[in-house]
Amino acid sequence: MGMRENVTISIKDMLNTMMMRGRDRDLIPFSISFVTCDQKKHQGGKLIHFDSAVFVGGPSRKDKARNPNHYENHTRNIRHLNSDRLVKIHSHLVLKFNGMEVVQ
Repeated sequence: MGMRENVTISIKDMLNTMMMRGRDRDLIPFSISFVTCDQKKHQGGKLIHFDSAVFVGGPSRKDKARNPNHYENHTRNIRHLNSDRLVKIHSHLVLKFNGMEVVQ
């Protein structure tokens, strides 16, 4: 039996897939594995896996009092399907998305 080649997905395709909606207009859940990073608190490095998560927020053009600059910082907000807790992820620190290895 030959070695099975790992299936990969680009960061761009991952981000586009995160925002996909089904026919019911609800966001389509995805699985994701990522490494935590909080540069302000100098914390991170934990590997986190969500078997079912949904996209909550990303780049927006609206003026806000506190603009998180998701686009410039390569971050997105997600939440586990069974939780209300928002988690900010860095797109460059995502290792797996829907079982696929994430590549540049």
